[in-house]
Amino acid sequence: MTRVSALISCLALGLLCFVPACDGGDAQDEETTSTGGETGGETDGGQACGTEWVEKDGTTPSIMDEWGAPCMQNSDCEPLLGADAECITNILGVYDLPGGFCSKFCELPDTMTTFVHDAPDCDPNGGVTCVGAKGLFTSCIIECESDDQCGREGYGCRTMPTLASEGDPTFCLMNTTDCCATDSGECAP
Repeated sequence: MTRVSALISCLALGLLCFVPACDGGDAQDEETTSTGGETGGETDGGQACGTEWVEKDGTTPSIMDEWGAPCMQNSDCEPLLGADAECITNILGVYDLPGGFCSKFCELPDTMTTFVHDAPDCDPNGGVTCVGAKGLFTSCIIECESDDQCGREGYGCRTMPTLASEGDPTFCLMNTTDCCATDSGECAP
């Protein structure tokens, strides 16, 4: 088994453990998450999901003005990214995305590939990466090099949780501890 196949297998197994824990939430949380709203509750991490967790210099332009822009519903993202844009508020019932995250669905070539640079189904002009696990979750996102580029509260420059290997690209993502959506707080930083 290759390293990537092992990672995908571990991810799938891990998600099977995470998702049932999410089903124990109250009806309001389910409705809010499915309609694109922010749950904003506190988790075992001690901070409410979406509160600042990284220092930013305040002068670096944000790369989250289109890809990763805040949203409450798909129509908030369509003027920025086109008719097939989507507002993502949660990833697989495991991680909440504070304030929503504008993106698009994209296609990875196989289950062993976790990202594709300059994915044409994200942006035909390039510069956008398709990231995820085929058959589970994929999304378009711009790579970052520092927290300062992540101009939104609750986001910092980091590798994809669970999927990333050493040397993988970094993206403006949520704090995995504070934005863990499972009742037991099983998410690891």
